[in-house]
This record gives sequence, C-alpha cells and structure tokens, in this order.
Amino acid sequence: MVSYAWLLGILLLLFFGLNRALNYLSFRDKEPRPSWKTKIWAIPLFSLLILAPVTGFAFLYMLFFRGIEHTGTLISFTGKANLFTFSLVILLSFLFFETFIHPLIHALIRYVLKRPPSVYGRQVITIIADCLLIYVFAHLIPGVYIQDLLSALTLSVALHMIEWILAGIMILYKKQQKRI
Repeated sequence: MVSYAWLLGILLLLFFGLNRALNYLSFRDKEPRPSWKTKIWAIPLFSLLILAPVTGFAFLYMLFFRGIEHTGTLISFTGKANLFTFSLVILLSFLFFETFIHPLIHALIRYVLKRPPSVYGRQVITIIADCLLIYVFAHLIPGVYIQDLLSALTLSVALHMIEWILAGIMILYKKQQKRI
C-alpha cells in the first residue's frame, strides 16, 4: 500500500510539474495559457513520454540484475516486484547523481586541486558513488539482499563496463558513418 502511495505522489508531482511547465512556456512565449481541454490530453501524453523510457530502461536494468542473480551470489531478490522496484530506484538515483551530485563533486575537486579532475578520476568518483547507491538502496528496499560492499562495487564496475562498451560501439558507428 505504501508503494502505491509513493507512485501516486510521484505521478501527481509529475502532473503538477508539467502543468507548471506548460504555464511557464506560454508565459515566456507571450501566448495565452492553454485551456483545460488542452491540458487534459497534453499532460498525460507528456507524462507518458517521460515514463515510457524510464520504465523501459528500468526493465533492462531488471534483466541485468536478474542475470547477475542467477550467475552468482552477489545479489538476490525475493520477487520480481522487488527486482523491478530496485531497478527503477537505482536508475533514477543514477540519473539524479549524474545530473546534480557528480558535477558538484567535480567542481569541489577542481576547487581544491586547482585543476580539473582527470578522466580516470571522474570515472573513479562515478564508480564509487554508484557502488554506494547500490549498497544503500539494496539495504533500504525490502526483498533485496546484497552480500557486502565488494558486491556493490562489482555490480557498479559491471554496469560501467557495459556503458563503456556501448560508448565504444557508438564511436565506431560514428566513424563508420563518416567514411561513407
């Protein structure tokens, strides 16, 4: 029941935020505010455009964690709902940290060291932060069991290796497109 309350709260926050965004855009462009008839279809449609990719990527994370669960003893789940909830929370926390927290940490390091952190330093910061997120949320979400901090670090490194492989494939694809 508590998860339904959280879901309802998040959806209401999303609807309210989109309503405010539509009002702001009409004010900024010096146009009349959209009518309620427009908002009735526009706000749920925009919400779907936000929620569909997030749910899809959470499903991919769920497949990754399910594969990790079956191959070793790093992490285990009592049910598919717990697995999806964990995947969704991890995805949203990764997005939040990549958007807000990591740039603040990089700016702090730049301020302290009087030079920007290296590429490897930024990767280490990201891996350690993601490791801590996985570890903390595995203990906060019921039905998710993680072995120890080293297991969370292993999962974080595995996720980043997948990211690096996909980034490398994208670079190769762009080089191939330039040749054509």
